[in-house]
Amino acid sequence: LKAALPGSTFLLNSMYGPDEVWQHLPRHIQEQLISKKIKFYVIDAYKVGTATGMGGRVNTIMQTCFFAISGVLPKDVAIESIKKSIKKTYGKKGDQIVQQNYQAVDATIANLHEVKVPATASSTITMPPVVPNTAPEFIKSVTAQIIAGFGDDLPVSKMPVDGTFPTGTTQWEKRNIALEIPVWDPVTCIQCNKCAMVCPHAAIRTKVYDAALLPKAPATFKGVDYKGPEYKGMKYTVQVAPEDCTGCELCVDVCPAKNKSEVRLKAINMAAQPPIRETEHANFNFFLGLPEADRTTVKVDSVKGAQFLQPLFEFSGACSGCGETPYVKLVSQLFGDRTIVANATGCSSIYG
Repeated sequence: LKAALPGSTFLLNSMYGPDEVWQHLPRHIQEQLISKKIKFYVIDAYKVGTATGMGGRVNTIMQTCFFAISGVLPKDVAIESIKKSIKKTYGKKGDQIVQQNYQAVDATIANLHEVKVPATASSTITMPPVVPNTAPEFIKSVTAQIIAGFGDDLPVSKMPVDGTFPTGTTQWEKRNIALEIPVWDPVTCIQCNKCAMVCPHAAIRTKVYDAALLPKAPATFKGVDYKGPEYKGMKYTVQVAPEDCTGCELCVDVCPAKNKSEVRLKAINMAAQPPIRETEHANFNFFLGLPEADRTTVKVDSVKGAQFLQPLFEFSGACSGCGETPYVKLVSQLFGDRTIVANATGCSSIYG
């Protein structure tokens, strides 16, 4: 809220309702809302999207919120204009899509709530750092400032002298945007590694490792016996990076394994992210510490084998469910740091 002027209006998309969202705000956010006398509104846009068949597409919902509270146009005029725009934009996709968007607009108004701002701040929550304290100095002093929106304030003296920019910075940029993340069922899993292969962001990975390493794992870490003869006696794990996953569900779609007890379930199933974020964060950190596979023992000419190799293209800014990045990731796995990329501009210039 640094840029907010006194008397501004603040809209928050949150899973918490108007009676509980205040207690989940960091203290310095509460203090700014109070001192600047900001009008505070909240909506659970993803809940509205799910209820109206829109899924995770909340652009229509948030646009409706903007016009409903900004006063740019009278509310009724704004709603009518939005619906005309929906008809024009989505008309060719069929009446069902148009009606879903109409329903989303109407449901938005019903689920948009003003939050009463108390006179004093009560939160004990502090805003976490933009990047972990363990990040390299350049990441903390430059990259973190860019992520936080203060890139224009960086002096030239902060830039590398030769103009080059460090690579591999996405490992420190935890976007934390998925509402749901995949959870691995080791009993149902057939260890095909297709989930890791299809993941656009290298956020779900597999490893085989010595069983002697498991006693050091967090209590919630999952590891089972590897089923193939090539790594006999070793353990196998599928692990998700909870703060890097975008929730696209491609891993669930591609999973061929079926749970024999509950046919609707597979070896990979989606679950709400917030309740398991901390445990999966600890699990992923332990997973990263496990030794990478010896490339001389890996059958790189198979999907399964290739996914035991470390991806050097990870956590990109590509759209959720991207169809391009799995290929780039696979190239980085197959050829490692010997790879040289000659790139034409396009999506690959942005997410790369």
